[in-house]
Amino acid sequence: MAEESRPLLDGQSSPLEQSPDRASTDQPRPSFELSTESTPLLHRREDGLTIYGTEQRISRSSSVASRTWYEDGPTKKPSRVRWPTVISLAILTASVLTILVLAFAAPAVVKEYAQQAAVFKPTAVSIDSTTSDGIRARVQGDFVMDSGRVKNKSIRNLGQLATWIAKEVETGPSDVEVYLPEYGNVLVGHAAVPSLKFSIRSGHHTHVDFLTDLEAGDIRGIHAIAIDWIEGRLGRLNVKGKATLHLKSGLIALGTQVLTDNIIFEEKDFPALPEIDILKLNVHDEKSGALAVDVLLETLIDSPIALTVPALGFDILVPNCSPGDPYIRVASAKTAEIEVHPGQPTPVGVDGLIQNLPDELTSTCPGGEGSPLDFLVSNYVQGLETTIYVRGAEAPSPNTPAWMVDLMRSVTVPLPFSGHALDNLVKNFTMSDTHFSLPDPFADPDSPDSQPTVSALVKVLIALPEEMNFKVDVPQVRALSDVYYKDEKLGVLVIDKWQDANSTVVSDEDGSSALLVEFSIEDAPLQVTNDGLLAEVIQALLFGNEAIVLRVAATVDTKVSTGLGRFAVHGIPAEGKVPVKTSFGDLLGHFNPRVVSLQLGDTTESSMVVSTQVNFTNPTNYSATVPFADFLILYNDTAVAHITAHDIFVAPGNNTYVPIDFSWCPLESSGPDGVDAGRTLLSSYISGLNTTITIKPHKNTIPSLPHLGKALSNLAITVPIPPISPPGSPDNDDDEKPHFIQDATFYLWSSTAQFTLFSPLTETNILVTSINATAFYEKNEPIGRIQNHDPFKVPPGLSQTPRLPVDLNIGGVGYDALRKALGQSLEMDAVAKVGVQIRNYVDVVLYRGKGIAAKVRI
Repeated sequence: MAEESRPLLDGQSSPLEQSPDRASTDQPRPSFELSTESTPLLHRREDGLTIYGTEQRISRSSSVASRTWYEDGPTKKPSRVRWPTVISLAILTASVLTILVLAFAAPAVVKEYAQQAAVFKPTAVSIDSTTSDGIRARVQGDFVMDSGRVKNKSIRNLGQLATWIAKEVETGPSDVEVYLPEYGNVLVGHAAVPSLKFSIRSGHHTHVDFLTDLEAGDIRGIHAIAIDWIEGRLGRLNVKGKATLHLKSGLIALGTQVLTDNIIFEEKDFPALPEIDILKLNVHDEKSGALAVDVLLETLIDSPIALTVPALGFDILVPNCSPGDPYIRVASAKTAEIEVHPGQPTPVGVDGLIQNLPDELTSTCPGGEGSPLDFLVSNYVQGLETTIYVRGAEAPSPNTPAWMVDLMRSVTVPLPFSGHALDNLVKNFTMSDTHFSLPDPFADPDSPDSQPTVSALVKVLIALPEEMNFKVDVPQVRALSDVYYKDEKLGVLVIDKWQDANSTVVSDEDGSSALLVEFSIEDAPLQVTNDGLLAEVIQALLFGNEAIVLRVAATVDTKVSTGLGRFAVHGIPAEGKVPVKTSFGDLLGHFNPRVVSLQLGDTTESSMVVSTQVNFTNPTNYSATVPFADFLILYNDTAVAHITAHDIFVAPGNNTYVPIDFSWCPLESSGPDGVDAGRTLLSSYISGLNTTITIKPHKNTIPSLPHLGKALSNLAITVPIPPISPPGSPDNDDDEKPHFIQDATFYLWSSTAQFTLFSPLTETNILVTSINATAFYEKNEPIGRIQNHDPFKVPPGLSQTPRLPVDLNIGGVGYDALRKALGQSLEMDAVAKVGVQIRNYVDVVLYRGKGIAAKVRI
């Protein structure tokens, strides 16, 4: 009995095996080989394997090559050992060895013969069906005893004799149990094997074809193995098999034998988690208000056997805020029966249902950095790897075995997949009715009130994936947008308050569906981060001939309304281009400013403030509110004045009666050089010459943004002095040169002259304190001279001067021309130094007139 209870393949040596006449290379080796459908049953034993038909010895760590029955063939990579194969091999081998060991006089010799000569080749292993306790497997294969594999002649001869006498062996119904010693010796499964009969004579083939019921063992133990495998911790696995066999040969009963053996599986023997390829996806509304998800996927399941997987149910879970938090269940799913074929992709249809979105999915995580839904969506739309989790649930079919449901429920499988970067999600991004507001001039430079603001109507056209067939509405949005110009960041547009939005499903130009989202932004702060770049944009806007396009890269938060309810999604990337200017050329050429009113304000001896009203055209589609802005006026690169805007609104198109303050202060601005430059400027302007001035920002252009003003100070705009045409001014037939002297009359008998003057001031008199003037005929011939020191007033609008005495140059060419023009007009030129006083302001200007048509009277 002691001999019977000892494992027959325990590797212990009999006295014969330890005989000194045996070389080490003749020690017994396991001899079982498998075809490409399976690996050798005992290929993990410490003794190693001898490949049939050769003398090559394979070590424990080597793979075992499959060969044909009697011919050497190319080595093939073995597939993994499957425990139905283990059962069949164990039974067949144990049967032969038990007969030989117990029935003959030299058991050790015959045992060694059997170990080297026995060959079993499985031809098919498949899952026939599932049962309430496990599965029914079908095992098919061929068994043969090949004495040519035994190298020791004496052992070969004795073994052939013994097996010739025994002829065949038969097993009764047998039991096989499989344990895992490294997992608390947990019982993995149990198999019931029917009676088998086969020939054991050398060269005789026996085909076996039987069904065996495999029952699952301890589900919790199997769960522990599955978790280690899924999480990549299963580096090796020790499997222990125990077979209880009832044997006989012919009419001779050989009793009950217990066979045990251990097999070591290494990491490379374990199948990898299958990769999934989604072939079709359709998301649509259900009548109940839920969302249905229909998925057709394909996966290559690494199985060496054909099997039918019954209908299964699953819970779909997503990560929570922290790795240690429980996963959040978001949907249920079910599959129909699945047919798996070795080496072939397996199509799987999945029907999912999202009944509602749990509160923990949309609630803000501790720390306020977003919700689990935000993290999930953010990873997906950025194209990052996203992981969801699949866990077994109640099966949709009563035919699914309970043990399989229990096993599936105990395992949660991570399903990583790459997100879909939504680079082309935003198909169009436009801003219209754009309104810019400069900041409060008295705000602290670093306060929110010191930033310019933008208001606009934003239209975003969002591409809808063809898989998306459910109603969706976007009632509110907010965003944080980075604004770029020529790939450099210009600033940040902050829309931190929820803005009401309207969304409509429309057809795009290519016929695809798109979602048009429209919303207004009101006074959104524009935080300029690159003042120099803004100056470049303004310069290109005013003087450039090319289109100006800003790029907006936004992180958008939206409130989404679906059949599941309303919830917020944060951190959606969106990008678009905003044309600021089309290529219609120099904007200043379309500006067309004209002064329509001049009203004198405060004056000093060297300065005066004039409040003006200006008409001009804004050729852009943008409007602006300017609480305060101040610019320098330069002439010949010397500052002489300021222009200041207070609380003005600039609309697209024509703008009329816009108040602009003009502060004339040459002495204060630039000292004596300023006085000279200012006098030259006034002289040039009143003389009707083409006079231009330079408008330039400075540090305090916008007091609350000194850095911006300093950056803009490099921007200089040179423009002609706008024409002055207040009400009551004479019609100059589109000649925009100023004509302060409208008419002149010479009286020969009295030697006096009278002038018709035009004053652009609307309420204040101009006092002419002195005149020192000379009139010329044909540029060089003096006609006469006026020297007057009696002040006279020039009221607003058109007025006539008193008759001023003229010292005629009698006898000269000019005088003769004057006499000949009596009763007619004579064109003449004039040069005059004129002293003027406007309230407290006093100055002397030089007037140069050309082609003055003077009437000559008696």
